[in-house]
Amino acid sequence: MHPHLVSIIIPTYNRSHLIGETLDSIFFQTYINWECIVVDDGSTDYTAELLDFYIKKDSRFKFYRRTNDYLPGGNGARNYGLNLANGDYIIFFDSDDLMTEDHIEVKLNAIISHKVDYVIAKTKFLNSTDKSMDRYYKFDEYEVTPHNYIIQRINWLTLDIIVKKELAKSISFNENLRTGQEYNYYCKLVVSSQSCFILDNYLSLRRRHEISKQGLLKQDKKAETESAILKSWFTYLDLESKMSITTKRKVLFNILDLCYLSGKTLVPDKSFFLDSLNENFKNGALKYRLMIYFKKYLGRGYFFRQKFKTQL
Repeated sequence: MHPHLVSIIIPTYNRSHLIGETLDSIFFQTYINWECIVVDDGSTDYTAELLDFYIKKDSRFKFYRRTNDYLPGGNGARNYGLNLANGDYIIFFDSDDLMTEDHIEVKLNAIISHKVDYVIAKTKFLNSTDKSMDRYYKFDEYEVTPHNYIIQRINWLTLDIIVKKELAKSISFNENLRTGQEYNYYCKLVVSSQSCFILDNYLSLRRRHEISKQGLLKQDKKAETESAILKSWFTYLDLESKMSITTKRKVLFNILDLCYLSGKTLVPDKSFFLDSLNENFKNGALKYRLMIYFKKYLGRGYFFRQKFKTQL
């Protein structure tokens, strides 16, 4: 048995009807030297009572309530969990999904034997035959680089990774984001290190919900667009000084393209956004203003959009 302690961090909110199965899947892991840190984000159900039961059964389970030092939401809960973690390696998990029984063992063996900073595995649905998540794992086509991840040529889920403690704790989840938090965190991770190993193993089982946060967003196109813009914009702000010019242009283009589709600027800091366009595209601010004007009042601005695209 490896002597290394693995910290599993789980944010939760009103999941007392589901988290028990998640904790059972951790309890029955083939690798036993772990701690499971559950951080509650203000649940009003019987989450606390349920966790009390598990803690009495096994002291490796730990339960905390998010403090006011962290903003409400899963990001604040994960950051608090990261601060509390004592393990040599970190695994992020969700409170409604399951681990295969060898989840920790396979990941840990890989990260140690390959001497890398993190290992990426795969996830499939627990209650569906839908294989749509396989589209994320394009590692046979693209290398793990900052550019490839930031522009989403490759992707993976929150559950898929195990990270060395030092690297995991050197970055944090952006607490201003309500969705896309794992994208932002893993952008920062890949910029910090590309030392990784890819596992072709399904080690997590995701529960498919009929109505999820992402599903609700897709029912509201405006909210979905705003969410996508915020995810990209905050990531740009976090990493602007570390991105290549090619990556910066692609991120900014994705943002302006979403604004073009909506016919108005939805970026919180419009002034800095326009300055960034000027810095990365010739006459960027002027072309952007003309694009939005023609789209809003004449229903077209495609000519100016194409002018940006030629510089990608």
